[in-house]
Amino acid sequence: MSTPYMPVIIYCENRHVWNGSLQKVHELLRMGDLAAFVGIVDDGGFAESARRRGVSASTLSRSVTRLEEQLNVTLLRRTTRSIEITPEGAAVLAEAREILDRSESLQEIATSGQAPAGPLRVNAPVPYVLHVLAPRLPEFRAQYPDIQLSIDMTDMLVDLIGSHADVAIRLGPLPDSEMLHRPLGRTAWKLVAAPAYLDRHGWPETPADLAKLEQVRFAIPEHINTLRFANHKAPVRVSPALTAGNGEAVRQLVLNGLGIARFSDFMIAEDLRAGRLVELFPGQLDVEPLDISALYLTRVSGLRRLGVFLDWLGTIGEG
Repeated sequence: MSTPYMPVIIYCENRHVWNGSLQKVHELLRMGDLAAFVGIVDDGGFAESARRRGVSASTLSRSVTRLEEQLNVTLLRRTTRSIEITPEGAAVLAEAREILDRSESLQEIATSGQAPAGPLRVNAPVPYVLHVLAPRLPEFRAQYPDIQLSIDMTDMLVDLIGSHADVAIRLGPLPDSEMLHRPLGRTAWKLVAAPAYLDRHGWPETPADLAKLEQVRFAIPEHINTLRFANHKAPVRVSPALTAGNGEAVRQLVLNGLGIARFSDFMIAEDLRAGRLVELFPGQLDVEPLDISALYLTRVSGLRRLGVFLDWLGTIGEG
């Protein structure tokens, strides 16, 4: 007796649209059409999805039309400028994601004896990519040459589905959400300056002496500019030299002798080792280390390529 196929049901407005088997799904619905529909919704429209996929918008339109005809429902309301998903479309979308994820999981199982392969989309803060990931990625590529990494850099928390990311690396406390996460370590804060800057303006002997210097400030988040020290009730106020909206810009300005600033350890570890920067009052900053975490979605947590990437991230820690 042959093994029965797993039943799949697609619901629309509390009624069954179709009830059958994976074999019948394969016969009725094209996986490419389901993927096209999901991609159009995630990308916010036909034109953007077509650009990302390297196909024509008319090709995607035909895929959606086939789905609508086969399921006998309207999935999307289309205008010249936007799309709107119908209630039926939202129900089908959830099932389509599950079908596509199941298909990918089955492919993973079928190739379990082979090396992990396929695309993996990573989102991470700019400094983490430049100072932690980039120097070590040759090791990962050598070990897993068939994994096609795509790295997007942003310091903002992103919607993993909307940004097409499989995993996001984040610093600091995590928001309440349904996303899974894996701790990757912690990074301490350090207050630093260029030796030449201190030679010109004076080397501080106590934290209070910092008031005689100038600070290169972060535009956001503002709290990074606050300098609190153990055994000091109030923060030390330092006049701003200038402000930059990017952590790497702040670092370059400090390296060029424009003031002092505090950074996550991994951002300036090489600079300290090379003597380009010096740490001021080691161990005296009164600020909690930053947690480093990898966030990912339940629906992709079983992918082998994601699993090996998360394991590798755990080995490199905070750099």
